[in-house]
Amino acid sequence: MFQFAIDAVGVFKPVLLQLRFVGACSLLVLCGWSLASFAIDAVARGKKMHQIPCTKCRFFTGDYRLKCTVNPNIANSEQAIDCSDFQPKHLYE
Repeated sequence: MFQFAIDAVGVFKPVLLQLRFVGACSLLVLCGWSLASFAIDAVARGKKMHQIPCTKCRFFTGDYRLKCTVNPNIANSEQAIDCSDFQPKHLYE
């Protein structure tokens, strides 16, 4: 009885080795996919955040208590990308 179990393990040893190899490769591919997805999302988010014009606006104060004198609720957020009150700091230069 025990001899049969030992022989069965010996027969399936190459199959188990291949399954472990496939599992390890799958795990590496999934980790790589996750890292690539994170990098793509981070770049897209960075591009979106660089479109916020608040720091170049005349009404931006730079103070953390009151960032903008006209629209303090949307200052430095994605809602401020198309701000209708935006005026460049140096309008006549």
